[in-house]
Amino acid sequence: MQTIVLILVLAITVEALIQYGKTILEMLEKKQYKTFATQLAAILISVFICFAAGVDLYALVGVSFTVPWLGMLLTGIVVSRGSNYTSDFVKHLQNPDIGEIVLEDVIGVADDAGKAEAHASGVPPNA
Repeated sequence: MQTIVLILVLAITVEALIQYGKTILEMLEKKQYKTFATQLAAILISVFICFAAGVDLYALVGVSFTVPWLGMLLTGIVVSRGSNYTSDFVKHLQNPDIGEIVLEDVIGVADDAGKAEAHASGVPPNA
């Protein structure tokens, strides 16, 4: 089980680094400096907090780096991606695009017994 967790943690790290690289290059090419500054602030704050708290996700799953602080740095980057994922998820829940299934479409209103009925209406939200 620990091997699976290790692989998942490393996969998430690689994905975070690749996505940040792509996003930063796109923002600089499109001169979206405000968005770039926001992304950079998320990274720096997350890394600072991880260093200040001594949080090292990699040490928890048994990965040791030859550079002792690298685990905390990478943990900060992963944490900062998590905040972006959470923000994107909340935005989708607040303002879903046409055709996407939202929580209201999957879970019906609870009946008098407090049980929710599940259904898929096939009708796009906001239609």
